Amino acid sequence: MREQIKLVAEELLIKHGYRGLSFRQISEVLNTTRANLHYHFGSKDGLVEEVLEDYADRTIASYRDIWTDNTTTLRKKVASVCTHAKQRYQTYNPPGSHGEPWSLLIRLRTDSDALTPKMRAKLRDCTVEFETLVRVGVRAAIQSGELEADAPQEQIVIQLVNIIHYAGSITRDHGSFDRLAHLWEATLSTIEQAYGRKTAKSKQAARI
Repeated sequence: MREQIKLVAEELLIKHGYRGLSFRQISEVLNTTRANLHYHFGSKDGLVEEVLEDYADRTIASYRDIWTDNTTTLRKKVASVCTHAKQRYQTYNPPGSHGEPWSLLIRLRTDSDALTPKMRAKLRDCTVEFETLVRVGVRAAIQSGELEADAPQEQIVIQLVNIIHYAGSITRDHGSFDRLAHLWEATLSTIEQAYGRKTAKSKQAARI
């Protein structure tokens, strides 16, 4: 029952946000009593804190697998991130619907002022962890020669991390996933054109 409650709460939180979630909604979906929800989690905040903890840990684990994989290029890493996001997007945006929220982390940030200190701390931890993981991936691209040795690592990290953080806003504002995919491609292509291996060879030839 605890896992069922958390699954329903996660879906409702993504759709309606922290303010839009109530024990009444969850009890109606599960055909149970609000007293049963209080028994398992004590309060709405207790439930949301646990749902956020689980969701954040799953997401970070997925990103860790992607960004710390030394066998893949930066382009493949970005493609994996894009695929992961698209799967989430399609879960909450089936054919015929567009621009609906699909990420719990992004959704809860819009309700930040109403969250508990524990929830806000978890969101901040996720922000730091995402940046750390992306930095690992960018550093690996530089060390492998995929990007030039003098590529501005931190500037590249900031560009990539910001797309991750604002992905939900991009798909919402433009009503489709395509805009997000195009942004990933445009950003990565710009980075490759400026600091990619071919660019490094061209600069070396020009110096000769």
